[in-house]
Amino acid sequence: MTEWNTERLVALDKQVLWHPFTNMPEWCALEHEPLVLVEGHGAILRDSRGREYIDGNSSIWTNIHGHNHTHINAAIRAQLDRVAHTSFLGFTNPPAIELAQSIVDLFPKETLTRVFYSDDGSTGVEVALRIADQYWQLRNSRRHQFIAFQNAYHGDTAGAAALGAGEMFEVGLNRWNFPA
Repeated sequence: MTEWNTERLVALDKQVLWHPFTNMPEWCALEHEPLVLVEGHGAILRDSRGREYIDGNSSIWTNIHGHNHTHINAAIRAQLDRVAHTSFLGFTNPPAIELAQSIVDLFPKETLTRVFYSDDGSTGVEVALRIADQYWQLRNSRRHQFIAFQNAYHGDTAGAAALGAGEMFEVGLNRWNFPA
């Protein structure tokens, strides 16, 4: 097991990181010691002091297959051996093409014909808003309202937050609110 200097890591974290949706004065208070997570296997996370925790929300819904999944790790390593990342601006790549075809094939013909990849749910919602807005603009329509759940989390980008996530996400964004 690797030895971690938890005190040093916590002090450095408080100095150089800004955590999302976090009251930073409380986070940086001397008496607050955040968990420094260093390892995960399946649904279990381990902190720098060796304590174990159940990852009950899959690290905010991103590790639904668990941490250190053998098959997923092998596929990621194989892709990294070819190329880690390429821009999609004017370029494409075989895995993206093949996955898009597989996704389109899941739907009845002519109901889903294209796939847009996003790196998270917030930007996915943001892009969906833009696509919907552009769709109606190109048809010279005045439609500009969106259906959304009130006081629900739709994401933390400006457009997604403006759909009605509540005060925590709306502070300073009132000028961007969409009719929803």
